[in-house]
Amino acid sequence: MSKNPSYTERFHNEVGDIYFNLRSLTYGDTTKGIAYPIIKDGKVNAILIGLVNPQRDWVNFIVVKNDSPEVQAVIAKFQNFYNSPSTTSRKEPEQEEAIQEIIITAYDSIPGPSYVIYQPYMDYGSFGGFGGGMSGGANLYGGTGSGSESPEENSQNPCKNAESSMSDANTILKNSEIKQKMDAVLKGKIQASNEWAVAIGEKSNGDYEVTSAVEQNEDSGAIPTSQLTTSYIGDGHSHSGGRGNPSGGDLYGMINSLAISSPNLKYRFVYGNSDEGTSEVYALVISNATLARQFLNQFPKDQNYDSQNHSFKEDSQLGIEFYKAFVYHQSGTYDNTSGEAYDSKAVAMAYILDKYNAGISVAKADVNGNLKKINTEVTQVTIPYSGVKEGIKISKCP
Repeated sequence: MSKNPSYTERFHNEVGDIYFNLRSLTYGDTTKGIAYPIIKDGKVNAILIGLVNPQRDWVNFIVVKNDSPEVQAVIAKFQNFYNSPSTTSRKEPEQEEAIQEIIITAYDSIPGPSYVIYQPYMDYGSFGGFGGGMSGGANLYGGTGSGSESPEENSQNPCKNAESSMSDANTILKNSEIKQKMDAVLKGKIQASNEWAVAIGEKSNGDYEVTSAVEQNEDSGAIPTSQLTTSYIGDGHSHSGGRGNPSGGDLYGMINSLAISSPNLKYRFVYGNSDEGTSEVYALVISNATLARQFLNQFPKDQNYDSQNHSFKEDSQLGIEFYKAFVYHQSGTYDNTSGEAYDSKAVAMAYILDKYNAGISVAKADVNGNLKKINTEVTQVTIPYSGVKEGIKISKCP
């Protein structure tokens, strides 16, 4: 935080200030945790938890804030001590206090950090993973899949499989009508307090129709397809002040709409802020609708997605794989040959879609505005000063 003043200011504005006069230490069988309160306007607003791995060579800091009784009990305990005269006067030495146990899930195969079972700011508003997400809303963002058909994992060339659909996505993104009515408009909305969305239709002569941008909620909304007079093929939306990586809600909203009412839907463009504070564009691109529907059947929304927290359920089959890749990237246990800086959740999303051959790609626009598919796999990678260990390998298609 000392090296990134803009991040520190944003943390202060959106979450609060870390109060180091109070702390709580928690010891598990292998993992040690330390918790500090985060203060905003004189109240404990959240908790900063540092988890030290068994090797004692890595600490993973996570901001935790939700309405679960366990987390609220910890916040209340810190609030009581923060309000006490001895603490507020800051004349007493720093003291440790036992608080209600914080349950953690430690992935034995990951030598770095552990992951807190209570949701941190994962797609929570605009902070934390800087996600946000289009979830909830009308038919486009509701419902669940069913069935148990399991597509085999993809053993073919992922770039070749996505080549045609990615080329089409780039054609759309660089179309003059799209650039004027979607690209320019949504890039201008990434700092807005709410998300904004447009729908894209295709005319019989191949031209594109773009609706006016419609204001949504802070972290959810519905695509304005009712404004279209042509076939609905894609859409775009902004993440209010957050990163542009597609959220779990974006994914499920898209494939649910594909399966129920929009058989021609192929493209979802997401606009947000990069870590450097500049605009960035990610996209979900469907290359195989049949595989996408099978993916929905194999991983129904109600079993794998938490609509309240806008994130994948950690104990679901999909969530376990998603967070494994997420933690690898967050901990620096990865080999990235793409030359691009990706959000950790974008990497994790690309990983689960590739692993389960979902027929959907995650792409990010490079400095020239060209969308490039993100490729990921969990394998042995070489980490500087740490040697060879299991991690995530990242590349992009040409």
